[in-house]
Amino acid sequence: MRHFLVPMGLGFILLCNPAAAQNPTSCASVGSRANSNGQATNCPNVSGTAMATNFNSTSYATVPSSGKTGNLQLSYTGANASLTPFAITRTWATTTGGVTSLTTVAFGPASPPVVSGGNTQVNYCFYNSNLATVGTLSFEFTDPQTGVVWGICSFDASCTANCTMVANPSGVLPVTFTSFKAMAGQGRSARLEWTTAIEQNNKGYTVERSIDGGAFAPVGFVQTSNPGGNSSTPSRYSFNDLEIPGGHTVGYRLQQEDLDGKLAYSEIQQIQLKDISAPAIYNNGKTIIVDFPAGLTKPQDILVHDSEGRLIRQFHAVAVRQYRITDLPGGHLYYISVREEGAARPTVKSVF
Repeated sequence: MRHFLVPMGLGFILLCNPAAAQNPTSCASVGSRANSNGQATNCPNVSGTAMATNFNSTSYATVPSSGKTGNLQLSYTGANASLTPFAITRTWATTTGGVTSLTTVAFGPASPPVVSGGNTQVNYCFYNSNLATVGTLSFEFTDPQTGVVWGICSFDASCTANCTMVANPSGVLPVTFTSFKAMAGQGRSARLEWTTAIEQNNKGYTVERSIDGGAFAPVGFVQTSNPGGNSSTPSRYSFNDLEIPGGHTVGYRLQQEDLDGKLAYSEIQQIQLKDISAPAIYNNGKTIIVDFPAGLTKPQDILVHDSEGRLIRQFHAVAVRQYRITDLPGGHLYYISVREEGAARPTVKSVF
């Protein structure tokens, strides 16, 4: 899998929860497709015209500003006039020359669904440029109410009426992660979470970090959770960065790697570290870590008390950036505090 460029070999990729009432649960057949203005009878030709009520209050509620080019009618099995259609958000054409993103083609919102002949028909309008008539056409569908990508459906580009779905091309088709976020944790720590829509030929993700706008450097690797690197359902991942060095603004990105060694990158997420003027105490498994701020030269005392308030460990740190406590038995409650040598009160304290 590539981030933004993902190979696919299924007829469609189902990303939604079928229990979500009124949404389509599979790809539809193409009832008809017209590539000329004269046949685009179901499309408005006025900039900013609001269309189907099912798209109201969404970013897909109005048509593009340019003139109509044609219309696409999808036919879903069964009569369901209250169906909530998906928005067509991206389109590609696949020929012997490879996969081409049809960025010049813009789709407007669907017209209200109409029951005809026992099936439900939904019309879409496209603008700016005609659709290809050779090879395979692929469409990305997005839930207009949530903005979540539902899946990709493909059909023979030479077919203009009563067209059944075909397998998505084996070439690459763009797709984005459904989510990627970074959150500041205690002290100098962060948690990253991301979700992929689909995966194919995916090895895994190298987590890269940047401090205060500096160069990105790897800090860890998360292997794909799917056998063979392939999945047609959402996959969720997380990574804890527990030892962030000094700095205020921390940026993260994911370097996704295919099994064949090809690389792609996610968007960048940034966090602002919390108070970094005082020592930070946190744990990594059974190890208690104390991080000291840059430039701290005065000796520090690290104190460990048990649940009865008894001092059971004391360490002395001089001109170090980090101190690790590794010999505390598990299954007990500990109070960790740090104070400047000779001071009566701790600078910072925590409970583990």
